[in-house]
Amino acid sequence: MNAENARYLLNNGRLVALMSAAYSVIWWCLFSPSYQLNGHAFWLASMLALSLLFYLYTRRYSQRQTGELPPGLLSAYFSLTSACGVLWAVGILLFMPQLVEAQRLLLMLLVGALLSLVVVPNLLSIRSFNGFALPMLVALLVNMQGRDSNEWAAYLVLLLGCALLNVVLRRAETLVTSNFSEGVRHRARAMELADSHASMRQQSERDGLTGLYNRAMFERHLQQHWRLASRANTALSLLLIDVDFFKPYNDHYGHLAGDQCLSLVASLFNQALQREDDMVARYGGEEFVIILPNTDTKGALQVASRIRTLLAKAKLRHEYSAAASYVTVSIGICCLIPSAQQSSKEIVDKADKALYRAKQLGRNQAVVAARGEV
Repeated sequence: MNAENARYLLNNGRLVALMSAAYSVIWWCLFSPSYQLNGHAFWLASMLALSLLFYLYTRRYSQRQTGELPPGLLSAYFSLTSACGVLWAVGILLFMPQLVEAQRLLLMLLVGALLSLVVVPNLLSIRSFNGFALPMLVALLVNMQGRDSNEWAAYLVLLLGCALLNVVLRRAETLVTSNFSEGVRHRARAMELADSHASMRQQSERDGLTGLYNRAMFERHLQQHWRLASRANTALSLLLIDVDFFKPYNDHYGHLAGDQCLSLVASLFNQALQREDDMVARYGGEEFVIILPNTDTKGALQVASRIRTLLAKAKLRHEYSAAASYVTVSIGICCLIPSAQQSSKEIVDKADKALYRAKQLGRNQAVVAARGEV
C-alpha cells in the first residue's frame, strides 16, 4: 500500500476511535444493569482507554504530510482495529446473556450500524475492517445458541450485510487505489510542468552566457524602481559599465576566452553588490548595467570603486589593452531623484554620456554625469 493510501487510513482512523468511544458509552447506558463499579464499568473504561490510544496513534502519524511513514505502521493500525473488535466482542459476551429478546435485537441493530460506520474509514483496508468485524460476529454467534427464529433472522441479515460490505470494500479499494495512483501521476506531471515553466521563465529573464538578468529584465526593473523612487522622493543611481578593449581581447585570445572573461567579470559585479535590491544585468555585448535604489552619488562611487578593486585583484590578463595589463572597465554613473515629469530613459542617457567621457579620459575609471548628482 502506498503512502497516500496509508495516510487515508490514518486520517480516518481517528473516526473509528471516536465512534468506538461514543458507541461504548451508548451501549453501556442502554444495556448495563446498574451504574455501579462492576465488570460492565470496567469494560467501558477499557474501551475508552483503547479508543484514546487509537486516536492519539493515528493523529500522531496523520499529521505527517510529507516524508516516509515508519515501517510497520499499517500492521500497528490493523492491530489496534482488531483490538477494538475483540473488546467489542467481550462486551457482547458480557452484556448479551443478561438482555431480553427486544434488547438483544437492538444490540444486533447497533452492531450492524457500527460496522456500517466503520466501513468508510477502512475503505482501503479490508483486513482492518474484518479484524474489527469478525470478533463481534463470532461473539454474537456464541450467544445465538437456543435463540428463537427472529434473532437468528436478524443475525443472518447481519452476516449478509457484512458479506456485501466486503464486496463493496473490495471494489472500492480497487477504484480508490486507482484514483489515488492517477492523482499521484497528475501531481507529478504538474510538478514537471511547473519546473519546466520556471526553467523557461528563467531562460527568458536571464542572459545565457553570464547568468545575469538580460536587458529586458533591466528595463522592467528600472521602471519599477523609477516609480518607487519618484513616489518616495529618494535617489536612484545607475552604473553603465563597458569592458575596456574587449574587441582586441576577443581577436587575440579567441571568442571562447572572451566568453569566459565576460562570465568572470559578471561574477565580480555580483560580488561588488551588497544589498538585495541592487541589480546587475547584461546590457549588450561587453556592456553591463547596475541599478542602485535609494543610493546617492557617493554610494554609487563606492560600488564603482569595489568593482575596480575586485578586477585589479583578479588580474585577468589582457596584453592588448591600452589601459592596463589586466582586464579593466570604464563606468558611467548617473544619480537622480526621479519625478513624474521625467522618463527613466533620462538616467540611462546621462550614464551613457558619462561612460563615453570615461573612455575619452583613458578608460579604467568611473565618471559621474555632469548634471544630475545628488
